[in-house]
Amino acid sequence: MAKNGRNEKKQTPQKRGNSKGASRGHLSSLPKTALSSSRPKKKITPNRTSGFAGGKRPYDYAYYEKEPASPEYMQRLFAERNYEVSERELAAYWKYYCLLRDHNAELDLTRIMGIEATVLKHFIDCSIVADLIEINGPVLDIGSGPGFPGAPIAIRCPHIKVILAESRGKRVGFLEMVKEELGLDNVEIYPRSVREDSPLEAQTIVTRAVEVIPATLKRVEPFIAPGGRVAFMKGPSCGQEITEAQQGFKGVYKMTEDIKYDLPNTNQSRRLVVFTKKTEEK
Repeated sequence: MAKNGRNEKKQTPQKRGNSKGASRGHLSSLPKTALSSSRPKKKITPNRTSGFAGGKRPYDYAYYEKEPASPEYMQRLFAERNYEVSERELAAYWKYYCLLRDHNAELDLTRIMGIEATVLKHFIDCSIVADLIEINGPVLDIGSGPGFPGAPIAIRCPHIKVILAESRGKRVGFLEMVKEELGLDNVEIYPRSVREDSPLEAQTIVTRAVEVIPATLKRVEPFIAPGGRVAFMKGPSCGQEITEAQQGFKGVYKMTEDIKYDLPNTNQSRRLVVFTKKTEEK
């Protein structure tokens, strides 16, 4: 039986090092009903040439889209990346994309815009973690922002509880909207900063671009269960962080996985580094 209770046949992702995960094949069908966000769109007049420099924020999603966004086009983007998603997942991701597109200008949720970049750099980049390693719940996403990486993991693994920890009020409101409109009953929102004394319990912790590895290991040590794992989504050049973590937490954690891979059908390198909290016997 496949990890996380999934029986479907998996394809091998583009590996660059020791990886035991898999990306997925093509979709077989589209959702029967096209989905769209029910919330009205706000008209945005961006500065299209200067990007985010000088505080200018061009939030015109259509400008960044190579083709008009639609559920059918989103399905094709997943298929082009050799990443299989079910009809349920595709419907959730389409609603998610519509929410990001409608509210990004108001809430400053992400600087990754356009359906192509969102599918690859948010949806696939986050959910692929559940394909590369075994995920045990509860899962805690520290500094979730607009829900990354935790919400795509919750979509991928609907049977696993996922806690989205985010302290910024506007983004907490957005996460509540995502949970409600996507029907993510397995998601819980923790609307505060995660500290060493936070009343949390987790078997798996996943973070992306929050802080250096040693700082997170120190922060979560009091409430990560013995045998629990902390997974860090990193770029390829994180060797110094790993060395410092191994030296600073010897006897507390052990690095158990260092998976180097490319995002499907790209040369964009990633590294998934996993530290496991030692049990008393070890």
